[in-house]
Amino acid sequence: MRKWNGLPRFVLIAGPLFWMAMLAPACRLNASSGMGGLPRGGIQQTYGTVQEPFWAEHGRLTLGFQLGYGLENSIPHDISHINMMIAEPQVGIIAWDSPHSRLPVKRFEIISEGILGTAYRPGGYLVGNSLLLRFSLQPVDRAVPFIDAGSGPLRTTLNKDAVEITGHVQFLSQGGVGVQYFFKLHHALVLEYRYFHMSNGGLQEPNYGFNGSMVTIGFCWLGRPHHLIAATTHGDPFHFLHLR
Repeated sequence: MRKWNGLPRFVLIAGPLFWMAMLAPACRLNASSGMGGLPRGGIQQTYGTVQEPFWAEHGRLTLGFQLGYGLENSIPHDISHINMMIAEPQVGIIAWDSPHSRLPVKRFEIISEGILGTAYRPGGYLVGNSLLLRFSLQPVDRAVPFIDAGSGPLRTTLNKDAVEITGHVQFLSQGGVGVQYFFKLHHALVLEYRYFHMSNGGLQEPNYGFNGSMVTIGFCWLGRPHHLIAATTHGDPFHFLHLR
């Protein structure tokens, strides 16, 4: 009986010591964090001996918006001197993410990008959608360079005044290089240059089409991982977006 009489006393002493030992690392992590256990400042994280990029922890969903200015170039001809302003809302999915990969590509996204534009010279509008493939490269501090490539259909009235364009249905194919600058965790400014080609894909003749250059500026939001959402989404009807 003496043996069992000493057991509750041992539990009373050992139990609190056990939980203190288990909770101490978590308390230290939360104390150094500005939000959800992430390091204050959001530049980088350390797990054991592995240094994680500051943008490594995120969800799958991305939202973006870019505003671009496009200009027809002289390759192979510049007849109508087309000038365009285009708004590009974006919804994307991060299909692959490996910040420690030996490959030059660290993240791969599939993006659905809207095309809402106007050609103030020679006149007309553009409405459509493009599927973009985005390849993010090795980050440099807060900057993440990337490469875009994609294509998609659109409807336009450019054909009324631009001889290079035949028919209302056109296809916009484009490729570009840019950089995302993370001024805040999961929030980035985006600057990009794109080279594009617009033509009707042989639907009507003649099918001259034209080439041009575009510069865009915008924003990108990376969704937060699920385990960081619970503490900040109580009562938020839009918590499923995981973007705050």
